[in-house]
Amino acid sequence: MRPLMFKARVLFSTRFAEMAEYRAEVVIWMLSGTLSLVMMLVWMAQAAAAPGGQIRGYSAPEFATYFLSTWLVSQLLVVWVSHELDFQIRQGTLSPQLLRPVDPMWLHVASHVAERLVRIVPLLIMVGVFTWLSGASFTREWWAYPAALGMAALGFSVRFLYEYAIGLLAFWTESSASFQEVVWLVYAALGGMFAPLAFYPEWVQRVAVWTPFPYMLGLPAQLLAGKATLAQAGSGALVLLVWLAVFWVVRLIVWRVGLRKYGAVGA
Repeated sequence: MRPLMFKARVLFSTRFAEMAEYRAEVVIWMLSGTLSLVMMLVWMAQAAAAPGGQIRGYSAPEFATYFLSTWLVSQLLVVWVSHELDFQIRQGTLSPQLLRPVDPMWLHVASHVAERLVRIVPLLIMVGVFTWLSGASFTREWWAYPAALGMAALGFSVRFLYEYAIGLLAFWTESSASFQEVVWLVYAALGGMFAPLAFYPEWVQRVAVWTPFPYMLGLPAQLLAGKATLAQAGSGALVLLVWLAVFWVVRLIVWRVGLRKYGAVGA
């Protein structure tokens, strides 16, 4: 146990030092991911112009709360591992990592966790500023915050694993980035980044509940907005745990099969 803890501490400390060096880029990266905030402005304007000042039960401040919550959760779910794996496999820089006594996946996990710690303070400051500007009002139920944080942690784990598996497709293709872009579009749409899932056609909602995306992004946002219950959070967590197990197995299989091909070409 002690050697394992030592490796984890060294991994995390080195990755945190690296991410702290790029803290300005982290803030710029956050500002570039403002799709939810753009959608917030669009839906707030639509609600203000609608008869009664509401669209399907959402007033302008409620749209502000929902989309600001979506933006906050999406910032905690940011994953770039597929791009790094795509580069490392195609350029052969994965080879030195294979000589280390630890699965390369944990290097990427440490980078992502360290980046989240660098990101959290400016993220909360921005949320405070946008809340003041938009008139958003988050729930006063205390349990919603740890529930949303737990859902976000599960959502991050699920997203990390399927993005890792996508990145490993570079073992067989010239670039896995195109696969990642398609999956991101589905993640954003079914996760509720463009609109709450209840606004979609019924057949889309029926399909979405079989995917992990509404539980990764939309459900934590609804918890923060006060539009989801603790029972719904519990059900969503169980769904995410199932998907976590599925993607863990998929990643493991793709990794082992891909490594045989990687070694066969002399990398």
